[in-house]
Amino acid sequence: MSQADESAQQVTGQALKDGLAREFPGLTARGLNPNAAAAVALKIYYRKVKPAVDLKQLQEISVEARRSQQWQSALTVIQDLFCSPETLAVSFMPPCAAAEVPRPLDRALVEQVFTSLSAVQGDVLTAMHSLVHHALVSWPADEDEPPDQHYQALLLRAISIILLNPWIDDDQTGRRLLVKLMALVGSWPPLLRQRLVSECAEWSSGEMQQLIIAVEQHLTITYFENDNSIDAATHQAVKFLAIISEANDQSKAVSYSNFYLDILNSEDFDVKRDYVNWKRPGLLTDSDFSFCQYPFVYDPATKSDILAFENTGEMREQFHHAIFDSFIRGGACPYLVLRVRRSPYLVNDTLLQIQNASANNTLKRPLKVHFIGEQGVDEGGVQKEFFQLLMRDMFDPDYGMFKLDEDTRMYWFRASKIDMSMEFELVGTMIGLAIYNSHLLEFSFPMLTYRKLMGHKPTLGDLMDVHPTIHRSLQKLLTQDNVAQLGLVFQVEQEADFGEGLETIDLEAEGANMPVTDDNKQRYVDLYVRHLLETSIQRQFDAFQRGFKRLCGGPALKLFRPEELEKLICGGQNLDFLALEQHTRYDDGFTAHSQAVEWFWSVVHGLQPEQQKQLLFFVTGSDRVPIKGLASLTPPFTISRAGPHSDRLPTAHTCFNHLLLPDYQDLQSLQKLLLLSIQNSEGFGLM
Repeated sequence: MSQADESAQQVTGQALKDGLAREFPGLTARGLNPNAAAAVALKIYYRKVKPAVDLKQLQEISVEARRSQQWQSALTVIQDLFCSPETLAVSFMPPCAAAEVPRPLDRALVEQVFTSLSAVQGDVLTAMHSLVHHALVSWPADEDEPPDQHYQALLLRAISIILLNPWIDDDQTGRRLLVKLMALVGSWPPLLRQRLVSECAEWSSGEMQQLIIAVEQHLTITYFENDNSIDAATHQAVKFLAIISEANDQSKAVSYSNFYLDILNSEDFDVKRDYVNWKRPGLLTDSDFSFCQYPFVYDPATKSDILAFENTGEMREQFHHAIFDSFIRGGACPYLVLRVRRSPYLVNDTLLQIQNASANNTLKRPLKVHFIGEQGVDEGGVQKEFFQLLMRDMFDPDYGMFKLDEDTRMYWFRASKIDMSMEFELVGTMIGLAIYNSHLLEFSFPMLTYRKLMGHKPTLGDLMDVHPTIHRSLQKLLTQDNVAQLGLVFQVEQEADFGEGLETIDLEAEGANMPVTDDNKQRYVDLYVRHLLETSIQRQFDAFQRGFKRLCGGPALKLFRPEELEKLICGGQNLDFLALEQHTRYDDGFTAHSQAVEWFWSVVHGLQPEQQKQLLFFVTGSDRVPIKGLASLTPPFTISRAGPHSDRLPTAHTCFNHLLLPDYQDLQSLQKLLLLSIQNSEGFGLM
């Protein structure tokens, strides 16, 4: 090497050192760790990326441009800001003396900057689209060779900023940007996508809702543009929506119902075909995937349809097997027939027959119930009464299985040393049997029950619905100082069996000798919660869950959230009698415009909610609202003319959701006799 070459190399090396020294301190002051700062400084020196943009200066330039309508200077800075993920990310990391690593994204600053650039929205969208496009095409195709971690971290921040832009759901340009963003995120490794989940979990409800709307609008447009067919782009969008849904599960920024897709929960969508695709053996391709893989898009009503497909298929198979067996062996009944006596024998009779049915593998046959010594054909109404009476007996506090909390009015498993596993298993089985045969049940469990059935681990927050008083005490304990002064030890008290007062339980071995202090109070609370919600009722809940999964262990039930599972079992709360009126049928001379019918509905709409529930019980045998609402009653609600005006009370065929209403000639008679009927509708009468 010549002396001139050596001199040139020394000059170049010195220039590199000077360049790095110039950029490095500013980058570390913005919160980059030394390795990341060095990597970005090197790219700045070689002009692969621009230095950080002064956002305050950009906003000042934008104000002046808006005043003068001369935007060229501002557009130049905008191009610099969005020239690369590194520049964009670092620009939104203002210098700070005590740099926090990693520093949270200042979303308020993001909003300020985008607001200042609203006059050139199209130019900003184009610049962001270019950034995302180049990031996508430069992303390595080989998953085994992803970009370095420093670049990934800055890319994540840059994409988070772009996702927060207020125009992402605006026009065609915003949609094109969103498509590129979803493609880029879809190419990321799982760990980076998970970091995006954590980033989005910090968003406000407004920020979350804006992105959800944008993605759902894109999905709807794409679906209709493709003639109601599903392609790889649709799958990509749903996978992206899954990231936002997971983030929302962590933050609870918006209701999970915001993720329900209207186009998939309408009558026009072939949900049965989607279910069949889901059940196919082997892997689904992008062009033949199932939305059942992403259950957050389905509402409870659609999920109940999917569960019905699964249950109906199993029931039909069991029925056909029974018919076949009857030809071969003779005498076999294709139904699950429960012949029971009323209380006090109802629980024992049911328990014995369910055990026999389980042993003979006949639980999944269509259900028929017969009360011994009573006439009547079970066409649905007898089953309704059977479930009501059985659950009432089993939840009776005197039976000793469940305890009613006076504050919440909800039932929880009673901690007991008495082995009632068979009885708890029966409760679980009967709940499963009710779901399997499309019946709603009348009891109130805390949400934790459904969370545990779906495999969730109890937390201190769950205690609020089970034991609110204890929950408040434990919360207060965690925020208190000098807890040793309270004299607590690692023990708890609970009710003993047979009314023998209280018994003391150790939370730790030798718990009586372990005082609760500021250092171990968190462990005390954790063990207390575990005792109340797990260990003390473990045998009872395991038996309950075992019975439930006898009939509800299939994949369709896993589509439900705990909140949706509660609605499936117990029905909803929306007493929409206007919807019921719109879907009511009329018979035997009545029409929607008959005077008595119009009076009937005017009375119904004026009832208090509790009275409306009584009416619902009177005509259907249950005061619970089906998961699809009152408009979906099966059979449809029907009002028939039951003769001319008289002083006879209205009557009902609950198995057919059929009201028999005399043709009353004055409003007062109708109102008086209808209220008298619904207030005295306890029990069941077959006509």
